Amino acid sequence: MLQSVNGLHNFKLHAEDGEIGAIRDLYFDDARWIVRYLVTATGDWLSGRQVLISPASVTGVDWGARSVAVSLTCDQARNSPDTAANQPVSRQHEADLAAFYGWPPYWAMSPFGMEPMVMPAPWQEALQQARADRGPRDPHLRSAREVKGYRMEARDGSIGHVSDLVFDDETWAIAFLVVNAGSWLHARWVLLKPEWMEAISWEERHVTAGVTRAFIEKSPKFLPAFPLSPEYTQQLLKHYRGME
Repeated sequence: MLQSVNGLHNFKLHAEDGEIGAIRDLYFDDARWIVRYLVTATGDWLSGRQVLISPASVTGVDWGARSVAVSLTCDQARNSPDTAANQPVSRQHEADLAAFYGWPPYWAMSPFGMEPMVMPAPWQEALQQARADRGPRDPHLRSAREVKGYRMEARDGSIGHVSDLVFDDETWAIAFLVVNAGSWLHARWVLLKPEWMEAISWEERHVTAGVTRAFIEKSPKFLPAFPLSPEYTQQLLKHYRGME
């Protein structure tokens, strides 16, 4: 089901034997547009540490109870490799997390889902290679909280700013960027596909989409109420087929 990233904020993360903390952010891959980690604030029991949890550990999302269940224990969260808050995440650190939890390293996986690839490398080889990489950070790992507020440009002019992301709570793939176009289209929000993004400037905080303002203006009217109805999604996809 398609859901709002904003709506996931402050959901409680429940381990097999207790509560770990609350979700504060999501880190996503801006090359494949898929969520890689849930960023969890642990509170007093771990002195306010930040813990990264892979969607591979998620066993269920209860939107009514505002909670996410994971197949981990509190001890595993307590003893996980330390992640500094508000610091870039290095590939070496991701390799340490994957080895500690037994997660498949996503950079050695198929872009179409959570199933591991036979190529280009077995899991252990992929982890060893990542640990040997001395690059300062993963260049494609981005904060969902950070991208909110980025200016959105069409091919022929500004259309507004990013206000949210929409993701599939089964695959954790990002389906749409939510753009607040109120400064251009009165009281309007629009949904744009990630694959239409032609350029993202993280330094200048703006995104360029490969669509025109006229195409966006004709898109079905959207109000940011989630979950998205199947009827609206079908209407939206019918409009989007004009871009394919």
